[in-house]
Amino acid sequence: SVLQQAGRNPSQKTVNKYWTSQTTTLNFDDFCTILKKEKPATKPELLKAFGKIDPDNTGYVLHDELYKILTTRGEKMTWDEVSAITRQADFNSSGKLDYNKFCDFYITTSEQCCRAARDKLEVDSRLRQQHFGSQAETSSEGITLPVSKPSPRISRKTD
Repeated sequence: SVLQQAGRNPSQKTVNKYWTSQTTTLNFDDFCTILKKEKPATKPELLKAFGKIDPDNTGYVLHDELYKILTTRGEKMTWDEVSAITRQADFNSSGKLDYNKFCDFYITTSEQCCRAARDKLEVDSRLRQQHFGSQAETSSEGITLPVSKPSPRISRKTD
């Protein structure tokens, strides 16, 4: 959820890469490291992915085809999840997804989520002073704020 608020849309496989059964916590520095590694999708990347399911390059994908792909391949979505997408993204009620418009919609929504998250952080001056936990800072009251420590992790034993 927090990765999505930061403009990412990780698959479960990506989440599992960082949060394993041995992970007990992630601190803010760990989170920032993940954000640097997991870049948000770009419009060209999204268009390329849609192009794979639109070999005739019409610019559209039928809702039925989208349902079939998203509920049966890769990280499968539920019928309700796909319905929510098609309801929001069927800009002309044609039963087809204009994926160029959808990509614009997706990027804009992602940027809005990032702005909202940054605005929330700005409200908390202490977080702003900490510069995301990267170093100790002295507040205006002369109190030294703590530096985040690495997350405790249990080492993995091999059998």
